[in-house]
Amino acid sequence: MKKEKKTNKGKTPKTPEVYDANTSPKNEAFKLLKIVLIVTGVMVIFYGITLLVNEKSSEVLEKQDTSDSVAADIQYENIMIGSMLNHKGTYYVLIEKEDDNRLAEYDAVITTIKSSEDAPVIYKANLTDAFNKNYLGKEKNYSEDLSSFVVTGTTLVKVKDGKIDATYDEHEAIKKALDDLA
Repeated sequence: MKKEKKTNKGKTPKTPEVYDANTSPKNEAFKLLKIVLIVTGVMVIFYGITLLVNEKSSEVLEKQDTSDSVAADIQYENIMIGSMLNHKGTYYVLIEKEDDNRLAEYDAVITTIKSSEDAPVIYKANLTDAFNKNYLGKEKNYSEDLSSFVVTGTTLVKVKDGKIDATYDEHEAIKKALDDLA
């Protein structure tokens, strides 16, 4: 006789339940706490770095502000020749040629003029500036069309209501015009 084999047809074999120790509520809370602490720590580190960088940049800006304050004051006195007719009212523009020996003398008179209460506005334009170099030539042309305006050296220009009212290009004429303003 043949022995019959017992088969479990239709029945699923029972697998033992595996209990994962890592999925317990206690371990889940511990993992969450670890993640929160790590993220908080990283944020605190970045915040600290940000504070240090901002403090350093503030110190650098303060140093620049003190060193640039003189340059900013001078900048208000400078003007580009190409825009010297764009301002309103009556004012003067001293166009300076760098190698003029009398610039210190003119500056002294201008300082005296500016010390009075009703001092006229006096701008300066330096011909060595890249934007002003094209206005220096061998033959003068005091045209109100500034594209053809040319000086041959240090020149004082009186501007009234957006038009050139007078020009002084010799030392004696510049000195006299400045003295008259004082």
